[in-house]
Amino acid sequence: MSTESKVLAVLSHVSYFFLPILVPVVVLLLKTDDPFVKHHAKQALVLHAALVVAAFISWILCIVLIGFLLVPLVGIFGLVVTIIAIIRTIEGEYYRYPVAGNWFN
Repeated sequence: MSTESKVLAVLSHVSYFFLPILVPVVVLLLKTDDPFVKHHAKQALVLHAALVVAAFISWILCIVLIGFLLVPLVGIFGLVVTIIAIIRTIEGEYYRYPVAGNWFN
């Protein structure tokens, strides 16, 4: 696996901190021939979408006060699994997020 593949795969995960969803989609469209990059971009895309939905639901639930507990939990979860994914990707592993799992292979 090339350095370019690792960089693009890591970029898909790092985009959690800036332009989530958009960067994995762009990476998927640009590198359709690389299974390593494709795997990581799909995993990142599913996680980012799930976190956006979870954050939205948490903010809505702030009306009934339970959301104030969920908002930080969603953020911490996203941060932790993203850091783990970045480390595993740099090591050259095919990492699967707990949320994304086997939805997209």
